[in-house]
Amino acid sequence: MNYCCSNCGYSTPRWLGKCPQCGEWNSFLPVSREETKKERSSSYSPPLSLAEVKEKKFQLGDRFSTSLKEVDRVLGGGLVEGSLILLSGDPGIGKSTLLLKIAEGIAREGKKVLYASSEESLYQVYLRAERLGLDCNPPLFLLSTNSFEEIREGISSLQPQAVIVDSIQNLGRENLEFLPGSVATLRDLSSRFMEIAKKENIVLFLVGHVTKEGAIAGPKALEHLVDVVLYLEGDANHPLRLLRSMKNRFGSTQEVGILEMQERGLVEVKDPSHYFMEESKLAGIGTARTVWAEGKRAMVVEIQSLVHPSYFDFPRRVSLGMDLNRLHLLLAIIEKNTRLRFSRQDVYLSMVGGIKTSETALDLPVCFSLVSSRLNREIDKETVYLGEVGLSGEIRPVPLLEQRINESARMGIKRVVVSSYHSRDFLSERWGEIALVGYSNVREALEKEGLIG
Repeated sequence: MNYCCSNCGYSTPRWLGKCPQCGEWNSFLPVSREETKKERSSSYSPPLSLAEVKEKKFQLGDRFSTSLKEVDRVLGGGLVEGSLILLSGDPGIGKSTLLLKIAEGIAREGKKVLYASSEESLYQVYLRAERLGLDCNPPLFLLSTNSFEEIREGISSLQPQAVIVDSIQNLGRENLEFLPGSVATLRDLSSRFMEIAKKENIVLFLVGHVTKEGAIAGPKALEHLVDVVLYLEGDANHPLRLLRSMKNRFGSTQEVGILEMQERGLVEVKDPSHYFMEESKLAGIGTARTVWAEGKRAMVVEIQSLVHPSYFDFPRRVSLGMDLNRLHLLLAIIEKNTRLRFSRQDVYLSMVGGIKTSETALDLPVCFSLVSSRLNREIDKETVYLGEVGLSGEIRPVPLLEQRINESARMGIKRVVVSSYHSRDFLSERWGEIALVGYSNVREALEKEGLIG
């Protein structure tokens, strides 16, 4: 008989009042040795050299589409048979809506899909499917249970090609005394679902909850065991949703899928630049355009600032979509390199469209936006600003500049302001109708662009 901590999974051969690993009191529960034994495979495969593996040409399972190109992009080209995928995100962000849409798309291809919900009844799932306008004819099967054994029986009887479990935190297992959602339960269930996915050669989705800090709840073993970790993020008050891949054994983690929450569920945003720019046709004060690069994608976006005299002893600093500390840093750089002062000004910064980014290539447009609002002067809407700003005010080169310029040209931009530290050959190259302008520091850029004297 072993004893296992229900909080952190620490195992010991005798009962303890306090867990030495996490410090939790009265958290140890008995676990029989039969439960902790791992089944050993009777077949033995000898080690192979790299050359032998190349000759055998081992292949991954076949890929098939989810019917959502933005999701396929993040997955590296589609779903891989025999893969275990973990999807997480904040409550109410649209995880279940996205998976139900994916389930219908897979079923439309003639593949059997089992949607097992441990949080909703069958009628609740049906109401959501009806609200999304999903077709009832494809082979999409629903199961409402919080028992792992019932899901395993459903898989054995149905023989589906894809299974969705929503969510793993609410599942329990017979003869296991730990509560659903505990570390020991999650670790046990994730290993068993991985075994099912590999043996049955099916695609298996797991929905995971997040902590208040935004991290995936449960042990890190849950993320280590799965093949793909997806994270759906966005502002609950804004329709935009971003799907990111934190881990992907079958593709790149540098891709992002852009979706929009509508009345009929999540819809793909096929042209992100037009999506971000469609609401802004007129020139404005405090609005600067730039090209945001997420992974290998480049999108033209706008940055807006509002600088207004403060009536308080401590002026407010608010940043939406960008790190507040980065805003403080850029304000200090502007004050150091120009005669402008923000010490008595309230400063509000917003990334238009509800996007969130930590990309430093957006430093230069933020500086232009702040100075424009501070001096009440308009910025040319036909110009895009790209550059990281150093502590001494120098403008540093940005990555993926060619992709950003090409996207600017596609959106009809006439000028692109960049760092003069890019190679001379690159700056002198012809970019169609786009004029490439290089500056070495923030003060020079602000002066020659006509914002300060």
